[in-house]
Amino acid sequence: MASLKDKADAASEAITKYTAEIEHVLTSKRDKTLSAATNETGHVLAPLRCPPQQVKCRRKLYGHFGKVTALDWSADGKTIVSASQDGNLLLWDAFSTNKKQDVKLKSNYVMSVCMEQTTGQYVAAGGLDNTCTIYQVGGEGSGKLKAELVSHDGYLADCKFFHSPSKMLTASADFTALLWDVERGTILETFAEHTAGMIKVELVGSTSFLSTSIDQTIKLWDTRSSAKNGSVQTFTGHTADVNGLTVLPTSNGTTFATCSEDGTVRVWDCRSYGQVAQFGTPLEITEQDPFQEDEAGFTSITASASGRLVFCGHSEGIVECYDILSGSKDPTYTLSNAHETYVSCVRVSPTGEVLCTGSWDTQLKLFG
Repeated sequence: MASLKDKADAASEAITKYTAEIEHVLTSKRDKTLSAATNETGHVLAPLRCPPQQVKCRRKLYGHFGKVTALDWSADGKTIVSASQDGNLLLWDAFSTNKKQDVKLKSNYVMSVCMEQTTGQYVAAGGLDNTCTIYQVGGEGSGKLKAELVSHDGYLADCKFFHSPSKMLTASADFTALLWDVERGTILETFAEHTAGMIKVELVGSTSFLSTSIDQTIKLWDTRSSAKNGSVQTFTGHTADVNGLTVLPTSNGTTFATCSEDGTVRVWDCRSYGQVAQFGTPLEITEQDPFQEDEAGFTSITASASGRLVFCGHSEGIVECYDILSGSKDPTYTLSNAHETYVSCVRVSPTGEVLCTGSWDTQLKLFG
């Protein structure tokens, strides 16, 4: 009868063998980039509908007195919600730029905000208080506190309503993401596999989501099984914090883009389990000064309605636009004076007609 050591050695050899086979299959699927696949079709890329020279700031939204840290759009594209370290959530009319509502927060140190997309009746925010706070902003009782979700041991980095007002997904610096039952204030699932603080989450389909982290990875989770079995896929390649994440709208959730403090923008495909495009100039990563407030590199990312363009906010106050089908590592165009300082958030409207940006200079701007 084989000893326990022999069984362990055999299992180790089997793991090594199967790992090599998996890597071989994955490598075989990474046979070309997006630009190479585009060139092979023989078709000339259609010109951009809005030429770079026509893109300009159309509106400025004044009202915050602290750093703007996050923003979101309503599903109909008529309302923008913004969060600031002045302790306020402001709801704006996207057409007139008038302020529609001011929600006073319990904590000034807010880092994330989202608007409920099915009814448009609620907004959620969170930050250094480790709490996701949900407010009603429509219908009878507008402005009232709906719920406070408390369990995280680190600051709340991001939050998303999970396809309805009754479920919420939160991501935290405590390395975990939590799926909540909002009505009961209870945790439905805990997703804990990242080895450092989480930064962003994005929904994929009706049951899955993506997450990014300071650990330089992106993970795909299935809420039906991942809490018990771990993430479905893990994407590696960035060499610094992955600050931005966006799912390309026309990809049926299979393709997404990320940006990082390492100075690169990368496009990933779940079907080939790997990177299919890379843009930008990689930065030399050095140990950060713990007393340095702002860090270099990309801070946020969003995609056009077609999924062909991605817009990236930068710590230097600029916004860069990349055409993911062009093959060029350089930006298609740059909004050089978008803001005076750190661009904290960028988001294209659901209609695809407007790009909204927010900055530490206290302003939001609409480009089109």
